[in-house]
Amino acid sequence: MLTEYMTSVMEALRRSEQYSTAHVYSSVIHSVSAYAGRDFPLSGLTPVFLKDYEDYLILQKGLSWNTSSTYMRCLQSVYNRALRSQEVPFIAQLFKGVFTGVKRNHRRALRVEDMRRLLCESPVQVECSSSKDLEPPVSSEKGTNTHKARTCMELMIRLQGMCFVDLAFLRKSDLKNGYLMLRRHKTRMPLCIRITDEIRRLASFYKSNDSSSPYLLNILDGHLRGYAAYRDYQCKLRRFNAALKCLARERHVCVSVSTYCARHTWATQAKYCGIPTAVISEGLGHASVTTTEAYLKSFENGVLDRANAQVTAYIFNGKMRKRRCAEKTGSHPVVNKLLCR
Repeated sequence: MLTEYMTSVMEALRRSEQYSTAHVYSSVIHSVSAYAGRDFPLSGLTPVFLKDYEDYLILQKGLSWNTSSTYMRCLQSVYNRALRSQEVPFIAQLFKGVFTGVKRNHRRALRVEDMRRLLCESPVQVECSSSKDLEPPVSSEKGTNTHKARTCMELMIRLQGMCFVDLAFLRKSDLKNGYLMLRRHKTRMPLCIRITDEIRRLASFYKSNDSSSPYLLNILDGHLRGYAAYRDYQCKLRRFNAALKCLARERHVCVSVSTYCARHTWATQAKYCGIPTAVISEGLGHASVTTTEAYLKSFENGVLDRANAQVTAYIFNGKMRKRRCAEKTGSHPVVNKLLCR
């Protein structure tokens, strides 16, 4: 049976501490069981079934194309595993009729104005104050949570768009000679980031004071291991996202804000600054430039309109306009300009 086979794979993933992947398998098991029943055979994976199941996910359950694609890739992995052990027959191009890619029409990058507003010390400030003046609040729990979320968001921006999982799992041993030298949690790609005064100051607010904890920041419980550590991280991630949404409401940022925003915003603004995609890719710790391209938000029409006008003016009139200031052309001088000054 498909669900029984997937359950055995999921348990093996948990034993090897691949808890995130096991969590996806668990979701797919419940979904397939609801659609086809727990007695659905492994050999029932056919092009017709997969297409009907995709329609069920998109049209009836209302899942996004990217979520449906995740489910399909999970089933594809299961099929390939079963094929290697000769438990299912080979079917050429079995998954050709369903979507297994990544749609890039989602926008997680914030506008610079929204990011500045989010990182301002005061909700009513247009120009942000210096992070030198920031002090952790000691009042309400809500205020503490939103301040910590704001501080972590700025840290992730300043740390080359570092994702939350890498920030949370930063170790004291990663700090060497004024640099953070680590490997990304997801891709194991190396990252080397210089520690600036701003980064050092922000990190000091929530630096772990537990000498027995391996972690640099006091985000995770350094004494937990295995599945308990994974649950602790998931809990802190949910709390952080909730605090970010609260912070966005306080600062009148009327778009969806999550941990992904720092990473996508850093990548998008780097693109606006004219930084080559290969450099952005290395800064983000991506294993492939193709992955980086999915992060990069398309330029707004106004930017492309001005670019087209400049090119055609040069082609037909031989006139090359002088470079305008960065704000007028839609590019931004340096990534750090989007941060509070």
